[in-house]
Amino acid sequence: MITFEGRVISEGIPPTFATGLTAVFAIYYIFNLQYQDEAACTLEFIQRRIIDINPESGTKAKMGKVVSKKKGVIIQKKSSAVNTHVAMFLKNLIDLNGT
Repeated sequence: MITFEGRVISEGIPPTFATGLTAVFAIYYIFNLQYQDEAACTLEFIQRRIIDINPESGTKAKMGKVVSKKKGVIIQKKSSAVNTHVAMFLKNLIDLNGT
């Protein structure tokens, strides 16, 4: 069963990992939601690299001005083809695999 804002919007879906993942991304797309800050990097990675949903432009992660996690000041977020956290994760993974 899938609920959204306290209402059941779908039920009776076979409970598999694939249908669950499909439902998660469908809900974000259908309701035009942004990913939560805490999960944005992970969801962008899954969306773009594992499921291969790669829109020409745009992202579900927040864009524009955000609060810097290091300094606590408002900064303009840089846009890139791949999220910087995802790129760093992949670089570290490759480095780890190469040693």
